[in-house]
Amino acid sequence: MTPADHIPPDRDARTEGLRAVFGRAWSTVVGNAEGNSGQGIPALLAVLFETEVWRPWLADALHLLSPAEQERVRRKLRTADRDELALAYALHRLVLGSFLSCDPAGIELDRDLSGRPFVHGNGLHTSLSHAHGAIAVAVSRQGFVGIDMEPAARASELPEIATSVMHSSEVDALSRLSAAGRAHALLALWLRKEALLKAAGALARPRFCRGEDGGDVRAAPASVAGQRRQRRMLEG
Repeated sequence: MTPADHIPPDRDARTEGLRAVFGRAWSTVVGNAEGNSGQGIPALLAVLFETEVWRPWLADALHLLSPAEQERVRRKLRTADRDELALAYALHRLVLGSFLSCDPAGIELDRDLSGRPFVHGNGLHTSLSHAHGAIAVAVSRQGFVGIDMEPAARASELPEIATSVMHSSEVDALSRLSAAGRAHALLALWLRKEALLKAAGALARPRFCRGEDGGDVRAAPASVAGQRRQRRMLEG
């Protein structure tokens, strides 16, 4: 983790608005949940954002990013894509900073040999996804984690590639559903597979796509009933 004295002295001032709004939202949503349960922040946490709600703080978000993140934002061709990626990176940092009680601008993110992101010098595992106006961040102290999002409209595109990424048992189960039900179930399955692959790492992708070694992920739930593993933050 980068020491605070290595952070440009004016960065806090340039990101003050976003930090303040995020802090209030975090205290309201996650803080209230902690208080109601009598426990601290859960070891596994997922936070969801609506991009438009956070757009007024886009300029602040850009100043919160590392040089590498800023460069990746600049490489996006469409303004909307640049804006969403900048907000995703900034909100990711703010979640990690709140989780670790440290300055989000000083967090150094790294990737292991399988491409899985983690906080350097801490070992905290994390995952980020964004799609068409929504951003999702997952953080875990318990090990590797993955999260994924797709626009609902993509459900109509997936049947064309379904058999190439599905286990035979999954193909059989989906074939018994109506066309509408099949599209919805396939999208849900795709999201679980993508999240699982993010947690498993890039080296596992070929065998998971072939349905080997646990490729059937029908039983992998989006959330675990009875456990505080998901938080929703929709408003700034």
